[in-house]
Parts: sequence; structure tokens; C-alpha cells
Amino acid sequence: MKKIGLDITVLNDAEKTGIGVYTQELLTSLIRQNDYDEFTLFGFTTMSSYKSVKKSKIAQFPNVRLKLIKLPAKLFRASFLLWQFLNWPSINNVIRDLDIFHSFNYYLPPQTRGKNIATVFDTTPISHPEWHQDRTVQLDNIRLKRIKENADLVIAISENTKRDFLEYSPNSRVEVIYPATKAYKQVVTKNELMRKFHIKDEYLLSVSTLEPRKNLLRLVKAFLQISTDKTLVLVGASGWNNNELMKLVRQNSKKITLLGYVTDGDLAGLYKYALCLVYPSLYEGFGIPVLEAMSFGTPVITSKTSSLPEVGGNAVLYIDPLDIKDLQNKIYSVLLQKQLRKDLSARGLVQARKFSWDKSAKKLNSIYQSF
Repeated sequence: MKKIGLDITVLNDAEKTGIGVYTQELLTSLIRQNDYDEFTLFGFTTMSSYKSVKKSKIAQFPNVRLKLIKLPAKLFRASFLLWQFLNWPSINNVIRDLDIFHSFNYYLPPQTRGKNIATVFDTTPISHPEWHQDRTVQLDNIRLKRIKENADLVIAISENTKRDFLEYSPNSRVEVIYPATKAYKQVVTKNELMRKFHIKDEYLLSVSTLEPRKNLLRLVKAFLQISTDKTLVLVGASGWNNNELMKLVRQNSKKITLLGYVTDGDLAGLYKYALCLVYPSLYEGFGIPVLEAMSFGTPVITSKTSSLPEVGGNAVLYIDPLDIKDLQNKIYSVLLQKQLRKDLSARGLVQARKFSWDKSAKKLNSIYQSF
């Protein structure tokens, strides 16, 4: 029996996005498959989120125990960041006798015993610091340097991320474990969705945090130059450096609907009933919305950059994310060609089935057993 520590600090966020979804779904599948090792779930939580983390599916397996550090919300971020900057104490002061400790939050704490594994979602703080706030660049450079120096194994979420990390750290051992989609439960009808969000029957959808890397400003500019009665629906939490985008959205509120973060049930409906998902990101470690849209049979337009061709295969329309005219032409193609939408839908369903949490969890478990 191995004793495996898992950092689940990212599960503290009630509104989970890519990293939180990846961690929760992968580890739930992993522990469901592995009933012979002992797992300790370690993490920082706020007082308000402690109960929800404790009651989550991942915490209910008989071979799981919890080591959660509860903090007032106003101290949560500062305390977690301070631990990372000080790089002390070691994880072994909190969890004794670990064979493996696996971090899912970029941060790899010091360890005096056992093997270190770190999951890396992308290396853009190093390769493209202009896409991040200065404080994020500073912290993630420290985190990635420690991973480079101390990890016995790095797990990347795509082949593209693996290549990027090996450019940064050529001597590291890196394995790829892909994300998959959530087990969404359809809870709203189309009419309910239209009434709730006051959107028209036919719409284009984009799902991402509102920040420069997601390239939404070019998407909005391209869409506004198209002659169509369709609307563009933007879903996602507000990020940073998006003032120009928000101003343009507000000025064109009859053509563009901004919904912010939505529940899983509503997001499932938005995917299912959209004419198309448009995902023009400049760079992705993976690009889960592309996979999620395909799993609902929704046509996808996305960038031919970074990991996105790994996700979309031959089932999506690709664009140059810097070329507004190319984006316009692809949107026109989807709007005007019903047969193209049918073909993309069929191919997307096939492509989406290539990714599975059970398959990814099986690979992760085999890695643990190899140590």
C-alpha cells in the first residue's frame, strides 16, 4: 500500500474553472479505481468552503483522509502565498510518511521524504508574461523554477504543454494526462434557458475568462462587422485588463449578451443549444470548452495554436487568432451552411469520445504504481 498526498487547494473555489475542474474530476476517477492505496487530501480552505470540500465526492471514499487547513477568507490568499514564498514548512510536517506527494496547483512544497509530482497546466508566465498580471508572473516563475529543480515527475495536460515545459527544463521527466469533460446533467430546456437569460433562439457562444489571452476583443470586433440577426453570448468570469472589451460589449448590448459565470446546468444548456462555439484563444494548455462543446455536438471554431489542434483534431474549423477577417469568414461559413454544421457536429461527437476521465485516471494510477 502506498501513502499518497494530493494537494486539493484549488477545490476551495466554489466557481471552478479549468484547473479546479481537472483536479476534481481526475482525482474522483482515480480514487474510484484505486481502493488499495491510502490518499490524504491536503489543502487550504476558507471557513465558508470547508464544509463543501469535506462533503465533496472525492472526500467520501473509505481510503481517503483529510488534512485541511481552515482560514478566514481575508487571510486565505495571503497565508497560502506566504507559504509559497517562504517555501517552509515541508509537507512532511503536515502529512507524515508519504510515499508520493502530488501538487495540482503549480506549487510544489518542500518535501523531506517520498517522491514529488507536479501538474503543469501551461508555461505562459515564462513564455508570454504579457498575458498575465505582474504578480502572477513573479509567483509562477518561482513555482515553475522549484518544479524544475525538485519534481521527480511533471505531468502536463497536453503534448504541447509537455514540449513547452521541456524547452524550459530539458532534463525533466514529463508525462501527459489529458482532461476530459464533466458529467453534465441537462437540467434546463431550451425555452427555460431563453427566458432566464433573455437571449434569442439562435446564438453564437464563447466560454472563457475575460482576459487578454482569450482574445475576446478580436472576436467581438469580428462579430460586430458581420451582418446577422444572431447574437453573441459570452460566458465566463471577469478577469483582468478587459476595459476595452467591456466598453464595446456595453455599447452593443443588443447584439452581445454577457452572462458572467453560470451554473453547470445552465452551461450545459448553453453549449447544447448554441449554433456554434467560438474559441479564439491565443494559447491554451488544453482548452476544455472546445472539448465540452464537441461532446454536446455543437460545432466549434477555434485557433490553430498551442494545444487546440490536439483537442479539436479534424472536427473543428481553425482560424489564425490574430486575423479578424479569417474569424469573420469562418463565422459566416457556420452561419450560412447547415450541412457544414451537421458535419462538424458529427465529427465533434466522435472526437470528444477520445477523452475520458477514467482513461486519464488509469494512466495516473499506473504512474503512481511505478514509483
